Amino acid sequence: MKKFTLTIMGLAFIAINALSNNLWIIGDATPYGWSTDDATALLSKSENESLYAGTIYLKANQDFKFMTVPDWGNIEYGAAEGAELNNGEISLARGTDDSGYGKIQVSESANYYISVDTEALVATIVKSEYQDTEITLSSLFLVGDATEGGWSVDNGTPLYQEKESPYVYSALVNLKEGSFKIATVIKGGGSWDPKYYYFCDPSDPSKIILNNSDDTQWSISIEGDYLVSVNTLTNTISIVSSSESGVEVLEIFGSQPIEYYTLTGLKTDNPKNGIYIRKQGKRTEKVIFK
Repeated sequence: MKKFTLTIMGLAFIAINALSNNLWIIGDATPYGWSTDDATALLSKSENESLYAGTIYLKANQDFKFMTVPDWGNIEYGAAEGAELNNGEISLARGTDDSGYGKIQVSESANYYISVDTEALVATIVKSEYQDTEITLSSLFLVGDATEGGWSVDNGTPLYQEKESPYVYSALVNLKEGSFKIATVIKGGGSWDPKYYYFCDPSDPSKIILNNSDDTQWSISIEGDYLVSVNTLTNTISIVSSSESGVEVLEIFGSQPIEYYTLTGLKTDNPKNGIYIRKQGKRTEKVIFK
């Protein structure tokens, strides 16, 4: 294993914990079919842990459903009896192993933004505004002794997919002194097969590379909260430390226009009342909108 240390300077940090509640999407309609090893996870947020969301490419007239565990014999969700996708919504039912619900289909092959409410038993499935490339992952997970979940893939720290740019995954997370790599999925990642991981590019730590047998990782030297953002379209990673009184940047990808993020690390184009992270180029700071 090779580690690449990115030296940072930090002051006081606000601790924000990411959730790891997941709902897996699986079926012939997905890019990976019925493989539970390769199934991607829709993520829930702290404000509503029964609501899961993410974007993924779906093939037309092919079946899919949702799993609470990436393995057979557990609670699953599919179409309620007689229900079909209508105006982007469909009623759901619970069951196990194809019993108690029906499969779901879309009529057009495309990237879809999916929102599943497991309490109200309803799903919203609408075409994404982004259609330039096929999106195969609705989440990523940081795994390593620098993370709160350590080397347990099941407790990987989630990076949340941006709705408008579904190839970008980000979160504000607490990282300790140590190292990490990035799992693309949970079950397959548990096998430690390199094909399920993004690694640090040994020639450029701001780049990510998939399936590297050298197990190159990112190393954190000072504990604190970091805005971590991964772009799978440009294969880049941004790791920024933040504090109330100032920040120092730990590797970012290129100069950027002004961008705003919530304190959970989600990008927003319309910040309203509240505290946000303002990022422009190599400068990041907290700002208050009133």
